[in-house]
Amino acid sequence: MNLHFNEQDVIDACCVFVANRYNGNPEDVDVDLQHNPAFGFSADARKGFQNIRLTQQDIIDGIAIYLAQYHNFIPERLRVDLQFQPQTGIEAEIMVL
Repeated sequence: MNLHFNEQDVIDACCVFVANRYNGNPEDVDVDLQHNPAFGFSADARKGFQNIRLTQQDIIDGIAIYLAQYHNFIPERLRVDLQFQPQTGIEAEIMVL
């Protein structure tokens, strides 16, 4: 099975990741996704007055955590591929093994 996350889905997953790691609520987190061809994917998150930098691996982990918590997927059985499309932004293709 394959899943597709649009940019908003990736942002929501990052919010869940930050909320879990820093003991908060996903709705209290703001995320700005970034893509640099030389450095890959990253994100800047804000939770209150706290600024948090997410790496590409954090974004991938966030997608796995989101799918595990909200849809009962097994994180170890997910293969996440982040992609940048100029028209639609940062997206993820997820293969369930």
